[in-house]
Amino acid sequence: MCKPLFSIVPQYFLLPKYIIGEKLSALWRSSFMRSIESFELDDNGILVERLGDDELRFDQVIRLTHLRISLWHFDQCVHLLNQLGSQLYSFTVTIGDIFEEEPNLIPKIRLISCPNLKQMTMTIYRNFNNYEPFIFLLQRLVNVEYLTLLLAINVKGIVSSYFIDGFFLEKNILRYMPHLRQFNYHIRSILKNASHITIDRIRQSFLKQRQPFDCVLDNFNNNYGQCQIYSIPFIGTRLDFVSNRFPLYDINKTFSNVTILLLFDDIKPFESVFFERVARALPRLRTLEIINQLEQQAKTTPTKLNLDSAHLTVPILS
Repeated sequence: MCKPLFSIVPQYFLLPKYIIGEKLSALWRSSFMRSIESFELDDNGILVERLGDDELRFDQVIRLTHLRISLWHFDQCVHLLNQLGSQLYSFTVTIGDIFEEEPNLIPKIRLISCPNLKQMTMTIYRNFNNYEPFIFLLQRLVNVEYLTLLLAINVKGIVSSYFIDGFFLEKNILRYMPHLRQFNYHIRSILKNASHITIDRIRQSFLKQRQPFDCVLDNFNNNYGQCQIYSIPFIGTRLDFVSNRFPLYDINKTFSNVTILLLFDDIKPFESVFFERVARALPRLRTLEIINQLEQQAKTTPTKLNLDSAHLTVPILS
């Protein structure tokens, strides 16, 4: 791995302007879009074109209230909300990355107004460091009633010694959304040389929220720690850097909708019985990546992976 606990699966299908992106741009700017109220683009087809401050990605969508789209840059999301925020009721966005060198984002975020936005879903599966602008954006969405966050965050800056927990969510996000009715989340925070913290302390930080949740805490030999917090029922379709200590298998089949799984453990090898449990717990699994250089204690057949899944098509061994 070039970066510890850094997720790269899956690779997005990029839509540059000079290929499909150009055709989409022509569609969005056509008179056909004037009657469209809802528009959805496949989550894996991600737009990479950045527009100038005076350019509009949509300039004919006077009735559009529901939008689902994938953007490579976080500032594209800010630009889009500056254009359409006042008319959107539902906004679902997947973002490829938040780059540290993106300047002047805060003044642009201050201009965002979303008085009618009730449903917001944001997915960022690639680890990102520069999350202050992201937090500031959420604080602008004061009328949101249904919020879903699927995130991987390298913890720096605001809480440099602590993982993202219930206290952080309450202080920096939830208190700014007085109309919030439902909050679904799966947040994976990564911290180098993490201060010692117990799983009980993480759990206690969520007592005020009165919502079913769970969390998993890992401290790896590579000096990185990881804390995964998630609401129940689990709403994500992927799990990254799951160790032997992750409660994959339970009677409630919490993770039965997961289709992408990345396994990592530099403390204990993944034994055959673990893969048998994975097969039972994740019946819809399609992509599996394994990062583990530790030798199994109890081998059956050296080259056999004891994982029988009807949908598994992409196994990756690292």
